[in-house]
Amino acid sequence: MKSNNSLTTYVQRVIDALVAQGVTRIVISPGSRSTPVALLLAHNAARYHLKLFVDVDERSAAFFALGMAKVSHQPVLLVCTSGTAAANYYPAVIEAQLTHQPLIVLTTDRPPELTNIGAPQAIDQDRLYGQYVKQFAQLPLPSADATTLDYVAFNVQRLVLASETTPLGPVHLNLPLRKPLMPDLEPVAGPPVVRKITKPVGDRQLSPTQLTQLVGQLSGRRGLFIAGPQETADDWSGLVQLAEAVGWPILADPLSGLRQTDSSLVISGYEQLFAPPITLAAAQPELVIRIGATPVSAHLAGWLKAFDGPVTLVDAAATLADHTLATTAVIRTTVATLVTQLTGRLAGAPAVYTQAWQTLEQVYRQQVKLAFQTDQLTEGQVAYTVATQVPSANVFVSNSMPIRDVDQFGIPQTHSLNWWCNRGANGIDGVVSSALGMAAVSDRANYLVIGDLAFFHDMNGLMMAQRHQLALTIIVINNNGGGIFSFLPQAAAESYFEPLFGTPQNLKVSAVAQLYEATYELVASTADLQAALQQSTTGLRLIEVRTDRNENVVAHRKLASALKAEMEAHLEN
Repeated sequence: MKSNNSLTTYVQRVIDALVAQGVTRIVISPGSRSTPVALLLAHNAARYHLKLFVDVDERSAAFFALGMAKVSHQPVLLVCTSGTAAANYYPAVIEAQLTHQPLIVLTTDRPPELTNIGAPQAIDQDRLYGQYVKQFAQLPLPSADATTLDYVAFNVQRLVLASETTPLGPVHLNLPLRKPLMPDLEPVAGPPVVRKITKPVGDRQLSPTQLTQLVGQLSGRRGLFIAGPQETADDWSGLVQLAEAVGWPILADPLSGLRQTDSSLVISGYEQLFAPPITLAAAQPELVIRIGATPVSAHLAGWLKAFDGPVTLVDAAATLADHTLATTAVIRTTVATLVTQLTGRLAGAPAVYTQAWQTLEQVYRQQVKLAFQTDQLTEGQVAYTVATQVPSANVFVSNSMPIRDVDQFGIPQTHSLNWWCNRGANGIDGVVSSALGMAAVSDRANYLVIGDLAFFHDMNGLMMAQRHQLALTIIVINNNGGGIFSFLPQAAAESYFEPLFGTPQNLKVSAVAQLYEATYELVASTADLQAALQQSTTGLRLIEVRTDRNENVVAHRKLASALKAEMEAHLEN
């Protein structure tokens, strides 16, 4: 084989730079143009303790990497060949940008002389992902020139740092390569020649004057915390203690991570409470402090949009992402820093206000528990059962109805249950792959709650469980179609509804289990589901729950109405 020292030295320097910055998890999509990168990553795997995953479907691969980045809070490298392979990464790149996940996308490319002249598998990959990456770098063609090697290594490191710097997000490296593509695979020894660049340090704090002003605005007032999805490794644990000290409720989205407590001020019953018409009486807040991303609850968003008091957004990146347009002030710091600065400085809210919220939540939790003391297995029952019966686990939840049911019926528990969901673009694509990415970096039991359409959409992602011996228990809620549309106005267009929105696929989940070598169980009652959830969580398991879309609408609306009425009755007393 002809020696290819320049290519080998160059690609090795790229890998050294990635490893120097702590990138050790890699998802490779097979292809020809990416040959030297894939081979040298495999060649360096033992030396650098790299964890390599190979996924033949680029869309699945990208969501798999996203799941790993989301749960580990560490950058994950994606590698693919040129052409539409890179385009298939786009949906996950969008999700990573919107949820601030550190994806490092390395696309290999044809050399300049093969672009825009009709060469096979050549598309314009310059800034392919547009505004959905934080930074883009067009790397030069391979060269053994020392200056070029230093330049390339620095740019790789610069982009990895960018992915991990607030606001976190994906970055794109485009690497053109000429044939021959085979690198030298001689033994590699010694430490990497690239030195690590440390992450930016420092945390914004309120100045003494700013802190005094803020304390004056908040002290003794009827405040309300709204905690949306937590997308970073910021420590929010102190928020509950602060809330209890000042008597402020926390409306805690399931993705906030704050429902893992028995605090009476962690509120989960707000979706029904804020359904119009809204009557808060003694529970009416004077001001709101928001943390995290956009909450799942649509009724909460509607209430916030109409709220006429001050709304302060705590956002270290100061991106001002607020579709309710309610924000009146931004504090550019982390939640942990703000909690530290405010602790011990605020007078409490009036007791009647705090007690009103505590009563509302107590009533809500009691009524939800009573409503689901039945063996009839509804979609809401699935969410409640998973929340109460699965201890110390990671649970990925699909968009559409499953995450809404978890939001409403996943009442706070004292056990460590981490909920995950792709709530950036809120799509149903890539959910299976994202959950398997979660499982790949998890040290606990792993579950996925998903509808039949989202499951069907990413079925080929199941191959990763088989290939890499991943453990994931998947609860497939099979209502034979798009259940959420039955709640929307288009459900009234009966003549067109099923073919355009209901879209039944008649999916045989048992056949899917056989195809992907998963264990399968059909459950028909709450007791069956509880028993299934207590079984072994090793390997790939599919638990199917069959429901009826029309019955689901009736059950949801009946329960929501009853819950709202019960809470409001206690507000009036």
